[in-house]
Amino acid sequence: MDEEFDLEELLEALKEQRGVWGNIVPIKKEDNVYNCYITGDIGSPHGYNELHYILETAKEGDIVKLHINTGGGYIDSAFQIVAAIKKTKAFVIAHIVGTVASAGTIIALSCDELRVADFTQFMIHNYSTGTQGKGHEVMDYINFNDRNLKEIFRKIYRGFLTDKEITSVINGKDMWLSSTDVVKRWDKFKETKE
Repeated sequence: MDEEFDLEELLEALKEQRGVWGNIVPIKKEDNVYNCYITGDIGSPHGYNELHYILETAKEGDIVKLHINTGGGYIDSAFQIVAAIKKTKAFVIAHIVGTVASAGTIIALSCDELRVADFTQFMIHNYSTGTQGKGHEVMDYINFNDRNLKEIFRKIYRGFLTDKEITSVINGKDMWLSSTDVVKRWDKFKETKE
């Protein structure tokens, strides 16, 4: 006779085996400091629910360190994280290293503090998208998305990039910045955030 097994017990064992490091965003808490690692492509918003929850429920005096090394990904996920950063009572520090591009730059620039590792590459570019549906629906979506994201990009990057640079990015230029460039621009940018 086959032994019966408890599915919940099996799932818990698999979770324990995988450990925190197998999560989309590994999160380790020590005292009042949360270390959260965004180190892969930024996927669908559901993968960031735990991070969102931690940011929303953090208390004053908590510190959330976002370790970011990503080529970017879903802008909706970036916007979800940014919304939680804006709402949190914690102090949020972005530690950027490697390549931080696209949606990763949006998250990094939303933090209270930015720490930049040597040799970091920071890339800002216009959005990429795809859609399907009936012709008029596709056109409506593309026209709305284009207008909306241009305005959002101007809000996000204003003060970090010049107006001329923002227009250049919107018109299709990829803007690559070295770690030194990012540090210089952040020092001026944080003054506009305060």
